[in-house]
Amino acid sequence: MATERYGELLLEWNRTVNLTGARTAEDVRRHIRDAERLLDLEWRAVTQVIDIGSGGGLPAIPLALRLPQIHFALLEASSRKSAFLQHTAGSLGLGNVTVLTGRAELYGHLPAYRETFDRAISRAAARPPVLLELALPFVRTGGDLIAEVGEIDPTALESASRLLGGGSPRVHPADGGTLLLVAKVGPTPATYPRRPGVPSRRPLS
Repeated sequence: MATERYGELLLEWNRTVNLTGARTAEDVRRHIRDAERLLDLEWRAVTQVIDIGSGGGLPAIPLALRLPQIHFALLEASSRKSAFLQHTAGSLGLGNVTVLTGRAELYGHLPAYRETFDRAISRAAARPPVLLELALPFVRTGGDLIAEVGEIDPTALESASRLLGGGSPRVHPADGGTLLLVAKVGPTPATYPRRPGVPSRRPLS
């Protein structure tokens, strides 16, 4: 089964490339289950998805295996992690996956990617205020951001979200964690995202 093979590859590469905190097969299965819980959300109008800070391919690869009609762009700054993603997509025959190597702060300004995706997804790639700045510039008006996060007060993100063209952030409790959901209600100003490193050093508030 493709999902099982993905788990094997993740464990194998994780011995030399720090892809995830998972160290056992059960850890990997739990991470995959966490990713697959996003399938409970609405996907019918979604055709283009970007995974911000894809790392070991979570949550994008489990979703790409289950949603072959949707194209997933996996954005990862680390060339070693990106090599794993390329290898895995090829090994699993994932024709609906493209791997992008580079910083979100730079890709977010490229016309080919800016505000072209129906949905951005992410798993703990950055603190929520930082993630909003990295992810929302990729999402078209009418699309959304869905991120796996820890405990958070969504009202604390309201100002940053509005500044970036997002609506009021919401949280969706789920087994194993919390999902942050932000609708894209208007275009992101051209000044965002700021240059590499600035969003994490000076998060919007």
